[in-house]
Amino acid sequence: MKQIKNNFIFFGAVHQDFVFELKNELIKYRTNPVNHYESYGGVAHNVAKIIAAREKVSLASINSDNETINYLKKNKIEFFNLNKKIQKRYYAVLLNKSKKLQLGIANTDAYEQCEIKSLNFRLKNKHIIIDLNFSEKIIKNIIDKYFKNNKIIICGTSLFKIYKIKSHLNKIDCLILNKEELFNLTNIRSIPKSIKYIAKKNPNINLIVSNGANKTYGYELSNVVSVKPPKIKVLNENGAGDSMAGNYIYYRYKNFSLEKSLSLGVATGTLHAKIKKNIQFKEVDIKKIIKKIKIQKENINVK
Repeated sequence: MKQIKNNFIFFGAVHQDFVFELKNELIKYRTNPVNHYESYGGVAHNVAKIIAAREKVSLASINSDNETINYLKKNKIEFFNLNKKIQKRYYAVLLNKSKKLQLGIANTDAYEQCEIKSLNFRLKNKHIIIDLNFSEKIIKNIIDKYFKNNKIIICGTSLFKIYKIKSHLNKIDCLILNKEELFNLTNIRSIPKSIKYIAKKNPNINLIVSNGANKTYGYELSNVVSVKPPKIKVLNENGAGDSMAGNYIYYRYKNFSLEKSLSLGVATGTLHAKIKKNIQFKEVDIKKIIKKIKIQKENINVK
């Protein structure tokens, strides 16, 4: 059994992200010139990188090449491979001239197809953060094995993958979703009603629901609050939600309140969205955004 010393362990994706930015208006069925950017991505990686700036973290994923492992080490992320075979996987986005997302393409079957014979980690009093790239079977096995002695945190990942945790809501401590993932999970196209649905399934859950440039909602112990970010010119949507999740998780770990942690998380996501390249943000820049954020208590009866 592997003993993990770090307080945060992630199970999920790490791979290349490709961003293609149109130089002109899109012309269908023709070759379109683009600007091209590359970086590392994957929800688990993105959230881990935010927390790794201040805390020691571990990431368990399918096997990766030496370049990726060295990159993770450089960014203070301890890596554990869950299988032996190295398989190609990637995510790509197409942006228009105004930096708005037009299309996302994911080649992530390698995670779904990964077979893990056993989870040989000894984990107690840890924060276990799981994205939903692995198969439903593996995700449920991770939750079932570790939920009693650890905090289980789920990052939504995709509206096409959210079904994987529907039967395990009562074993999750914190669930971070966007609006469409929430609606797919509950089959209810209303944020208040969906929050109420999940609260009935697990009254002790901490639920975060983001809605892009609109309000982000936080639920905990019958208390519902919302945080509205300031208006900005969006330059980098890709990964903004993961940046929000990373700092939210970190500040809750540091025992900040729901309202304060959510404000800091939303401020981080906002800062990510307004800066073209993925970089580490300074606390002073996050605090400047916080001053423009609106926090309010929502009158949503979840009982």
